[in-house]
Amino acid sequence: MKKLILLSLMVISQGLAHGQDQRSTKTKVTVEPLTKVAYEGVSTFERKRYINVHSNYEHIPKEFRDYLYDSLGVSDGRRFGLGTPSNKLSQTNHKHPGTFSKKAFEKEMKSIHKKGRDYRFEEEMIVTSHPGSYFPVGNFVMTSPKKNLVGIEAINAYYVGRMSEKNITKGYVELLNEPFVHDRSMHTTVDTIIEMYSTTAKAIHKKYPKVRVGGPGHAWPAYELNDFQIWKERMGSFIEKAGKEMDFLSVHLYSTYYDDKASYRAGANAEAILDLIEAKSKEVTATFKPMVISEYGAGFKKGTKIREDYFAQRDWFIMHAVNSKMFQFIQRPHVIQKAVPFICGTATWYDSPYPYPFVLFHEQENGGFKITHLMKFYEFWKGIEGDYVYTKSNNADIQSFSLRKENKTYICFDNLEDKKQPLGLSVLDLNKKDISSIKVRRLYSLGQAPILEEKLVDDISQLTLYPDETMIIILEEKETEKWSSVVDVSQEYHQDLITKIDKKGKEFTFTTDTDNLAFVQLCLGVSKPISLNEVPVIVLNGQKLIYDPNEMGRTQDFKELTFEGAEEPKVKRPQQQNFFGVYKIDLPQKLLKKKNIVTVSFEGGEGFVSTFKVVSGHRRNLEN
Repeated sequence: MKKLILLSLMVISQGLAHGQDQRSTKTKVTVEPLTKVAYEGVSTFERKRYINVHSNYEHIPKEFRDYLYDSLGVSDGRRFGLGTPSNKLSQTNHKHPGTFSKKAFEKEMKSIHKKGRDYRFEEEMIVTSHPGSYFPVGNFVMTSPKKNLVGIEAINAYYVGRMSEKNITKGYVELLNEPFVHDRSMHTTVDTIIEMYSTTAKAIHKKYPKVRVGGPGHAWPAYELNDFQIWKERMGSFIEKAGKEMDFLSVHLYSTYYDDKASYRAGANAEAILDLIEAKSKEVTATFKPMVISEYGAGFKKGTKIREDYFAQRDWFIMHAVNSKMFQFIQRPHVIQKAVPFICGTATWYDSPYPYPFVLFHEQENGGFKITHLMKFYEFWKGIEGDYVYTKSNNADIQSFSLRKENKTYICFDNLEDKKQPLGLSVLDLNKKDISSIKVRRLYSLGQAPILEEKLVDDISQLTLYPDETMIIILEEKETEKWSSVVDVSQEYHQDLITKIDKKGKEFTFTTDTDNLAFVQLCLGVSKPISLNEVPVIVLNGQKLIYDPNEMGRTQDFKELTFEGAEEPKVKRPQQQNFFGVYKIDLPQKLLKKKNIVTVSFEGGEGFVSTFKVVSGHRRNLEN
């Protein structure tokens, strides 16, 4: 039996952590460095999926390429180069789609083939296009001596022709960028956009069966609006009508900052969005379609001062918005194939007296480029890699996961709250005398420029997370220990989605294999009026559960409900403020049976259960 000692991180705080028992002043986190975690069979953290830039090799200044890609281990990325029939050869303009000739298009493609491009990360690149190039559909015409193609048929021919560019076929083809945001301004409908996706994907797959085609790059996923009508009319409808043709589904997740407030998507809200997409894809396609988060991070409301002159604190808002969501994506490696933070290289195209907020490099008046604070995001994640390690936190506002490679263990934390959070960390199965060094790497802000620091420490008994901080503790052992066990994590969704709940309640069932059970967690997606303060009443096999009502992340007291840049419809969008998020509840193993019944209700109001998911972990020992 392995020797067991505890490395304790204990901090005394004058304040009490939000949502925690007042008898405890610290978040309890337990790490088992010799126990691997496999999410539906996936056990390795792949940096290229998450540590990447929303750009491509050609658009990074040459003097910084070695540092970004080689020293920091960053990958690409995403680019807008899939389809823009807006040049002289095509004889059209993407803002006003019209007739162009097949002959001119073929000439254009020959020019592209002759030039060639250095993307370096071809298999990881997401390539997309501006949707205005193709709508209204009826105006899109490709002429040829034999037959003129009109509408979607012409669009299909255009995309299939673009696939002859070798760099495109190796990565992810996201047909359009955020088309549902601009359906009215493009004089089209969501249904037409979905039809275009379905038929174009079929046409591409017919000639290029191995190309990964997906979409819809759905922005502003306020799915709960108008009793989930936004979901039903857009992403829900997309999965029903085009999902089987897609190789992946894509969505964009942003927190939006104003001058005096912010609408946060990290935490419970992002979990609810991702769970609903996962569950619907399983319902329609019988599989969990791979997911691509092709943009995420922070946005700044147009017309506000926060979007104007550059200031360092804005870089911090972006980094925190990225880190807080990335922690969630990293723990879905069995579904999320790629997640690209909206941190770009340069923006020489940006026509504004103010600098583009989202770039690593600012162009200088006397030539050349200057690094912004956003580079600290990539410097923070330098060298972090390995297999997933079993880690548990008792506080929904403290995200945590751990990795281990050879003799190093990386314990990662992210504070979703805007207040300090003291830690109580227990590290099992490691002998203190066998640890050669302990480093603490931190990324935080004290209201000004982002601060990145790393220190060797002897005493880790006094650590507190700053508001919104991300931290990594690096434990290096003198020798490499072998893995002792694996926790296999699986998930099961109930077939009923978006179910109305009131005081009468709704019954859900699930099965559990209780042998070698490490944990069972109920992930309950809920939508309710913000004015309804109560949490759902949950009864498991006849016994009411007492659970922490604190949701993951910020309280949803303000949410952005309109679509950026979109024309408002004649009937104004509903402006109700709803909570939409996931409650994660550890289920007591003593109450579990092979077949379990859960009843969910509201005592004093009504709402929706969007998804009912049970996540189970089963432990198995490894023979060394």
